[in-house]
Order: sequence, then C-alpha cells, then structure tokens
Amino acid sequence: MAGDNHIYHRLAPCGCLDGFVDQDTDFLKEYTHWFLALNWQQGFLGRSLLFLKRHATDQVELTDEEMREEHHIYQAWRHAVEKAFRPDKINQAQLGNEEFLHRGHIHWHFVPRYRRPTSFAGVEFQHDDAQSQKVIYSDVHKKIVHPAEVRKKIKDELLRYL
Repeated sequence: MAGDNHIYHRLAPCGCLDGFVDQDTDFLKEYTHWFLALNWQQGFLGRSLLFLKRHATDQVELTDEEMREEHHIYQAWRHAVEKAFRPDKINQAQLGNEEFLHRGHIHWHFVPRYRRPTSFAGVEFQHDDAQSQKVIYSDVHKKIVHPAEVRKKIKDELLRYL
C-alpha cells in the first residue's frame, strides 16, 4: 500500500505512516518535531495533515517544545492557505480514529472551509452550503482523492507562502 517513496518512514521511523500513498507528492515541509503534508483526500482545497515525528498517541505525551512548534506551524500554514486559497474559515482537529491506518499516531487535520464554490487548477472542490452543513462530515467529503497532478499544483501554491 505504501508508495515507492517512503519520506514518512524517514521522518517517523516508527512505521505508523508507511501506508500513506504518494508521499513525495503530498509532503510539504519538515520541522524539528513535526512534518506537514497535504491530505491526499483534498475534498476541501488545501486540506493538510501535521504529523509528529516521534511516536505518541495522545496530546498529553507532547513536550512543551513540541506544542509550541505545533502552534507555530499552524500559524504558518494558516497564513499560506489564506494567501493561496482564501478560505472562509478553518477547522482543525486532532483525531486518532483510524488506528488501522496509523496505529493512533498523533496528528492534526487542518481543513480550510469555503462558503462559496471553489475551484483551482480547473477542478471544483467542496464547499459548505445550508445542505452540506446538516450532514455528518464523514458523509460530506466522500473520500474525494484528486489526482497527484492536481495535488502537486496545490502543494506548489501553498509552498509559495510557507
């Protein structure tokens, strides 16, 4: 299941993230304690993931330095996504519900949300409207995976500002 390029294994040697595909395409930036990647399910344009390099499964295991850096990265990512795509709001979540995929390895979801139709690189992305706001999130995004070529363009646009 893992892609040919195992960037995530080098950065998180616990192996929890080896199953992620297209690692070279989706990798954005490395930091001291974390690394930032596009979520390959781009339903909402610019959706990203922040992974801790060492293995931990709960926020209480994080050091003060790791928490400070996480906040700094979120601020930098938010600035980049605002410049690149102008979302109307940002959702962020720390989830661990897909243990089969990453053994609960701690990570954050950064999800730009749009209240208007949004397109980039000739592709329409999901946006919120009165109907979609009534639906459970897992039903809304429908695991939309855009081709690597589209994600590469999203990555390049974000990297202009990161």
